[in-house]
Amino acid sequence: MNGTAPPRPMSPPAFIPKPAKSAQPKNVNKSKSLNPALNGTLNINIVKGGGGQAQQGPKGPPGGDFMSNEDIQKFCEDGRKKARQRAVERSLDAEMLEGRLRNIPDVTGSMSGARARARRVVRWLNRIAQAEKLIAKWYAALYSAFEREYEAELMKIGKGRSQQKPQARFGWR
Repeated sequence: MNGTAPPRPMSPPAFIPKPAKSAQPKNVNKSKSLNPALNGTLNINIVKGGGGQAQQGPKGPPGGDFMSNEDIQKFCEDGRKKARQRAVERSLDAEMLEGRLRNIPDVTGSMSGARARARRVVRWLNRIAQAEKLIAKWYAALYSAFEREYEAELMKIGKGRSQQKPQARFGWR
């Protein structure tokens, strides 16, 4: 060794410009013959962009256009199910967070007030979970109030539809 340091590798530049994207069509249709003897073709639709799920149908909750009582029922049921799921998730998150926080000592290293500190922090997440439970309850109440207020109109509509015959019970004799 002659006392000289080996040359340092060059660090990459902080900013590398990306080449500009050329305008590409969003949908590309390709036709390929699977079997030339049968002259069959295969159409492939390739959707470029989007980066994930393809959008299907209208945006928003099901039944959000409120054109029929079934739409209102779908809207309320969808909201209730989503709020119920969120309530369960927030409740579980609160328990997990409290478990983690109660194991953190204070600045002096004492564990004496760790449980109380954890409860004071998690109280807000528990309130969020309780609010989600109330939202689910209120969606159910919304549809019940709708049925109660518009019962007469719903009965008239229901009579206009063809009634299904009750199926006979199956018996061996």
